[in-house]
Amino acid sequence: MRMLPKRSNDETGSTVYRALGLKDLPFSLSPVLDPYSDDPRRNGRIYAQAPVEKAIEKFERLLIRPEDFLNRTRIASLWSKGDTESGRGMGKTALLRFFQQRINDDWGEKEFGGRFSAVVVYVSFPDQVDRRYMEQLAWAALCDVCRSGVLDVSRAAMRRNLLSDEQVVEIVHHDGLENYENLLEDGVLLEHDVSAPELDRKVGETLIGVGVERGVARALATGSFEVFLRGLRRDGNLVPYYVPRDNRGLDYARRLLFDDVVRYLRVAGFGGGYLFIDDIENLTDQMTRRHRNEFAKEFGLCTVRPGYANNAYAFFSCVLTTHQASARGLAQAWQEAGLSAMARLEPEAPTSVELPLPTEEQARQILIEHLDYYRIESSERATIRPFTEDGLAALVRRSQHPRTLIAAAARVVMNAAKEGYSQINARVVDEGPVSGQGEETTDYGEGLDDAL
Repeated sequence: MRMLPKRSNDETGSTVYRALGLKDLPFSLSPVLDPYSDDPRRNGRIYAQAPVEKAIEKFERLLIRPEDFLNRTRIASLWSKGDTESGRGMGKTALLRFFQQRINDDWGEKEFGGRFSAVVVYVSFPDQVDRRYMEQLAWAALCDVCRSGVLDVSRAAMRRNLLSDEQVVEIVHHDGLENYENLLEDGVLLEHDVSAPELDRKVGETLIGVGVERGVARALATGSFEVFLRGLRRDGNLVPYYVPRDNRGLDYARRLLFDDVVRYLRVAGFGGGYLFIDDIENLTDQMTRRHRNEFAKEFGLCTVRPGYANNAYAFFSCVLTTHQASARGLAQAWQEAGLSAMARLEPEAPTSVELPLPTEEQARQILIEHLDYYRIESSERATIRPFTEDGLAALVRRSQHPRTLIAAAARVVMNAAKEGYSQINARVVDEGPVSGQGEETTDYGEGLDDAL
């Protein structure tokens, strides 16, 4: 019998950086953000706020508004300076992830002072979409709803609301510790003489009473909504892509998201939410003029026009990330659909947030934020170690564009660790590999938003 694999641990592969005072490589080598990754370099958990302070403030002013939530902006756009290529990797995705984590970590408890809950649904299109655009957007959002945990917390809240205060306290503290997940444990409920099937029946009746379709209500009440969605596709997948002759899920997607899920979240206690739509150019760039017109009209119907529960309750605020080249193609259709009156597709519009190219000082802050996250000694936080002043200056001179800055930093630190250096000065930076010169090249054209 061959040797079994050894049990892995957090130190695997990271010891080479200890001479630099680091637990691991602080910069991501992956050009694609993965919101469900456990790696903080890839999921947006590391985020330098200072360089984008003005953008954060405007985002909050437009969309958060804890004292005036119902009057927040319904449609906003997030821009970065530059064209199709240089506008990528500027941090749009990272800013969305920053607010998604800030809100979803406690469902808006801190953000809104405990007055109500909120949720962020994140949609991205890493590949081009070529048909049924609004349906695919809705299906992608449903996939994120299933993965975010919001369905379970809503189900627990609805079960809680059907129990007495005494029962809730006993169940939540079943093991002596406060654990609201106990409300989802049928065995724990049974030990406290509570019938889970009966609770599910009452939850289902409540949902039907507010307009949720009967089959959907049953799936939500029993915690089987993901299974329900998979059952709408022949291949049983949740991936947000068009499959020829397998359209049943797409046929229902808009109603499921903007009617049934919205009603469910409202009954569970959510006062509203956000639909973050990233990489919208992958949704719109291949559209014909007719398709752009259809998409803009359908987008308005789902997000602001009367007809769906989402609009009756002003539930989702939508934020689109884009750049000027893509926006120009959609702008005319946007205007003809009457959406420009609410949110013009221009970086200078009142409902737009634009990310500028970082200054040299802001580029330093981005690098320091990553270094701080992986320092061995907390006393070195906010310093530039393992860089010297001339070393950090040499790195920043390579590029202040966040995408290429992070890519260069990863390679410089990796090379320094490989050579056994304990500090990184200008000579070490200059002798390190540069993308496309003496190393395996990687296409960073799709951005390094996750590395900010």
